[in-house]
Amino acid sequence: MTEINAFDLLREEMESDETHLRVNAIHRLKIVATLMGSEQIKTVLLPYIDHLIKKEEDEVLFAIAEEIECLATLLPGNQTVLLPNLEQLASSEETVVREMAVKSLISIANLLGEYEIINFYVPLILRLANNDTNFTCRVSAVNLMCPIYPRAGQHKDKIRAKFIELCSEETPMVRRAVASKIGELATVIEKEYVLTDLIQSVKQLISDEQDMVRVLGLNSLKLVAKVLRKDENKQHTLPIIIAATEDKSWRVRLALSKIFAEIAEAFGEEADNVSLIQIFTNLLRDAENDVRTASIQSLTKFIKILSAEKLVIIVPHLQYLAKDSVPQVRAGVTEVIQIMCTLLPKDVTNLKLLPHIIDLFEDENKEVRQGVTRAACKFVEVIGQDSLKNLIPHFKRSIEDPKWRVRIEAYDAIAHLSKVFHNPDLFQSTLEPMFMNYLKDRIAVVRENGVEKLAMLIQTYRDWSNSKLFNKLLESISKENGYLYRLTGIQSLRVLALNVAPETAADKILPILIKHLNDTVPNIRFITVKILRELASKIDNASIQNDIKSNLSNLTNDNDKDVKYFAQETLQYLHSH
Repeated sequence: MTEINAFDLLREEMESDETHLRVNAIHRLKIVATLMGSEQIKTVLLPYIDHLIKKEEDEVLFAIAEEIECLATLLPGNQTVLLPNLEQLASSEETVVREMAVKSLISIANLLGEYEIINFYVPLILRLANNDTNFTCRVSAVNLMCPIYPRAGQHKDKIRAKFIELCSEETPMVRRAVASKIGELATVIEKEYVLTDLIQSVKQLISDEQDMVRVLGLNSLKLVAKVLRKDENKQHTLPIIIAATEDKSWRVRLALSKIFAEIAEAFGEEADNVSLIQIFTNLLRDAENDVRTASIQSLTKFIKILSAEKLVIIVPHLQYLAKDSVPQVRAGVTEVIQIMCTLLPKDVTNLKLLPHIIDLFEDENKEVRQGVTRAACKFVEVIGQDSLKNLIPHFKRSIEDPKWRVRIEAYDAIAHLSKVFHNPDLFQSTLEPMFMNYLKDRIAVVRENGVEKLAMLIQTYRDWSNSKLFNKLLESISKENGYLYRLTGIQSLRVLALNVAPETAADKILPILIKHLNDTVPNIRFITVKILRELASKIDNASIQNDIKSNLSNLTNDNDKDVKYFAQETLQYLHSH
C-alpha cells in the first residue's frame, strides 16, 4: 500500500454515513500515519483532521482526541504541530471529548522540551483560560494548569494568578473545575503562595453558593491540609471544617464525613484537639442517615490517630450509635469496637465495650451480628481467656444463627481463639464442642469452611486430633446421618490424614476410607477416590499402595461414570508413580 493510498482509504471511510465506521477509521489513524511519514502527517493528515474537527459528531471527535496522542511518537521534535488540533478539541462542549483532549495534551507535554513548554504549551493554556466566550475552554485550562506548573518557568506567576482569578468565575462549571483541582495545585506550587493566595481561595470555594462547588472544595482540602504545618492547619483548616459541619447541605456534611480522618491526620498530635473530636461527634449525630454512615466509617480511621486518653471521649457516643435506626451505622459500631479493643486500656475495654458487644449480639440485622462476632473475638483475644465466660452464650447463639454468614463468623472466631490461647483444657471443655457443630450445619459452605479451619486446630492440638477428633469423625460418617453430612465427615478425615503421621493415617484412617469405596452414594465413592489419590502420595509403603490399587480396580466398572473415570485416572496415576 502506498502512502497516498493509506490516506485515500481513510478519507473514503470518513465519508461513510455510519458513525461507527468513521470511529473505527479514526482508531486506525496511527497505522495510516505510520505509512504516510512525518512530512505527510504535517502537510496532509493534520489539515484533514482539522477539517474533521469542524464538522464531525461527538463520537468521532472523542476518537480523534484519543488517537491524536499516538501521532506524537511519529513526530519526534515536532510534537507541537499537534497542539492546535487538541486546543480545538479541548474547547468542545461535549465533556468526554474535552476530557480526552486534556488527557492527550498532558501525555504530549511529557514529550516536550523546556522551549516547547514555555513557548507553545503554556501559551495554549493561557489562551484557553482567557477565552471569555466559551466556558469549556476555561474548564480545560484549569485541568491543564496543575500538571504543567512545575515546568512553567517564568509563566508560573501568570498560571497561578489566572487560577486564583478563576476561583471567582461566574460560571459554576468553572468553579467546580477549580474546586476539584485546587488541592492538587497546592501540592505543586510554592508553599508561600499556598498561605498568601491559595488558602483564601479554598475558603471562598468552600463557602460558595453552589453545594457541589463546596463539596469539591472540601475534597481538595485534604491535600491542602497535608501541605500545611500543624499550627497552620489549626489556624486555617480548623475554621473551615467547623463551618462545614454546620452546612445546610447534607452533601457537604457527607463529603466532610468521608475525608475527616485524612484531614485530622494532617494535624499530627493536634488531632487530639478536643475541638476536632467535638466536630466529629457532631457528624456522628447528624440528622442525615448517609452522613452518619460515612462518619462511622471515618471513625474507624480517626480513632487510630487519637491517644487512649482522648479516645475515652468517643466511647460514650457508642451508646446511641449502637441503637441507630440505620443498620450500616450499627455495623460500623462493631468495627469501631473491634479496633478500640486494641487501643484502650484493658480495664476500660472490659468496663465500657463489653455491654455494647453483648447488646449488639441481639441485633436484628445479620451484618451487625457478623460484625459483633468479629468484635467479640478481638475483645476476648485482647482481654484474655477469662473474659470468654461472659461471651460463650452469645457465641453459641451465633453458631445457631439462622443466617449462614453469621455462623461462619462464629466458627472462624472459635477456631482463631482456640489457636491464640493454645489451652487444651479450655479448648476441649468449651470451644471444641461448639466448633464441631460444623459437621451438621445445614449449609454446605459453612461445613466446607469448618473443614478448612480443622487443619489449624489439628496442628495446634495433636493429642485431641489423634483421639477425640477421630472418634467424632467416625460418628459423623455413620449410616444414620444423611449423605451430605457423611461427605463432610469424610472430607474432615482427609484433613486429619494429611496432618498426622503417615503411620497413623495408614493404620487408622485408610481402612475407613477404603470401606467407603463401596458406599451406596456415588458422590461419596467419587470423593473417596480423590482422597485416596492424595493419601497414596503421603504413605510411602508398597503394600498399602497395592491395597489401594486393588480396591480402586473394583471401581473401574462402576455404574457411575464419574466414579469410573476418576478410579481409572487414579489407577493410571498410581501405576506411573
